[in-house]
This record gives sequence, C-alpha cells and structure tokens, in this order.
Amino acid sequence: MKLKKKFPICSKVFNLKFIYLFIFFILGCGSSENITFNFEAELIQGGKFISEEYKGTPMVINFWYPSCPPCAKELPTLAKFQNQNLEEIKFVGIIHNSLVDKKEDSINLINKFNIKYENVYDESGDLVKDFDILGFPTTLFFDENHNLLKKWTGYLDEENLMEQLENLKK
Repeated sequence: MKLKKKFPICSKVFNLKFIYLFIFFILGCGSSENITFNFEAELIQGGKFISEEYKGTPMVINFWYPSCPPCAKELPTLAKFQNQNLEEIKFVGIIHNSLVDKKEDSINLINKFNIKYENVYDESGDLVKDFDILGFPTTLFFDENHNLLKKWTGYLDEENLMEQLENLKK
C-alpha cells in the first residue's frame, strides 16, 4: 500500500529530472556552425601558430594522433590536397597527446608522408577540449572569416575531402 503512495512522488521526481536533462541537452546542442575561433599554439617542430594571421583565408584543421590507424591513413591525402591549394586554403594539423605515442612518433609520420603544413602538438589537450573533439580523426572546415562550415569525424577519403574543399572555395 505504501508503494502505491510513493510511486506518484517518484514519478514526479523522475519527470523533473528528465525535464532538466532535456534542457541541458538542448543547451548543449547549440549549433556549432556559427562558432569562430582564435588561438595560438606551439608547433611540433618549433615556432608558434597564430590563427589570427590567417584571417581572410579558409582553413582546414585536422585533429589526429600517430597510433590512430584512420588518422595515419588520411594524412597522405591531406598533404596531397594541401600542396594543391597552397595559396587558397590553410591546412593545420593538431596532434593529440595520446598516452601511447611520443612526440617523435608524430614527427616521424610528418616526415614519412612529407607533410608540409604546420602541425601543433596539443600536449595539454586544451585544443581538443576547446574545439569539442570527441573522436579521431576529426577535420574542421572554416570559411575565410573562420566560421565553422563542417565538422567531419572519422576517416576522410579523397572524394569527400575534395567536396569539402570545393565548398570552402565558394
């Protein structure tokens, strides 16, 4: 008998919690398509990357780490297309500081695939957090005003990369 009396109270509490979760979900799902960014970071091979210097240039930012198979698989494709779009689009790699990789592993892959675009070593993981990266690889496509146009999580093949680059040039 007491159980029947408590159930309506539990039901109300459950509904209230559900409503709060729903509100937090909606607030957290704000459109990332309108975000802009400005960051400075240390490059893996020395020097500093300052995003503000490339205002007016579309940008592709690829988040990766060496022991991630799809990350390593797409690096040659990114390097190829960066070389074809040197003046039109700025490519940047942001290397996640994974637990199993050393900084040298990243440098070795950069050299192996003859990657000419700049790569930042995100030692603290701040950039991964700031850009809300949940999986690797993730590639972000920004217009010339550095507004996010597309967030691509997972392996990016040549065909899809070409399509996204064409969208940046429009």
